Amino acid sequence: MVNRITLTRRHVLATLSGGGAVMLCPALLNAQELDLSNWSGASTSVPIGQSSLVEAPAGPAELDVSTLAPGEVAVIARPNSADTFSRTGGMQYVGILRRTDDQLAAVAGNENPGGTQDPRYLVVNLVCPHRGKAVGITGDASRPFACTDRGGRHSSDFTAVGQGAGGASDASDWLSVPDYQIAVTDSGAVVSLA
Repeated sequence: MVNRITLTRRHVLATLSGGGAVMLCPALLNAQELDLSNWSGASTSVPIGQSSLVEAPAGPAELDVSTLAPGEVAVIARPNSADTFSRTGGMQYVGILRRTDDQLAAVAGNENPGGTQDPRYLVVNLVCPHRGKAVGITGDASRPFACTDRGGRHSSDFTAVGQGAGGASDASDWLSVPDYQIAVTDSGAVVSLA
């Protein structure tokens, strides 16, 4: 049985610096400076930067992501006992970024080696390749993802293709890609997780 989840506008809200909840819109994501000082002391086992998670049970799931606007990110949480997710409490957090036109232009020809099925959507596990800690949503268009561990030898940042761009992760490090399929039609977009 496949669980079907439809995202609503409530699922694509993100909490940015200052603690207020705002929608991630392309204009807001074009900030030039990445200031994650407000992440100091945050949990490193769950993503931060979003106001809510969409929870899905273990096993196959379909997620209707049609409501995501360019620049918005949805975070899906589901149980997974694989060692990869031991530092995130046995939870697999999947980030789905609908890229803006600027992000599409910036990532052209440089896709995640784990596989991108539709260039308009980046689907990645929100687990840092450095030490397996959770990755959060930054609100910065050029580096939309960052490790929640902002300590001196950590602080990894990732581009809109999931490539390391700073901190402990460099250009040879990539966010992993879950086992998924995406179907994009005129009527919407559905991500199927295995």
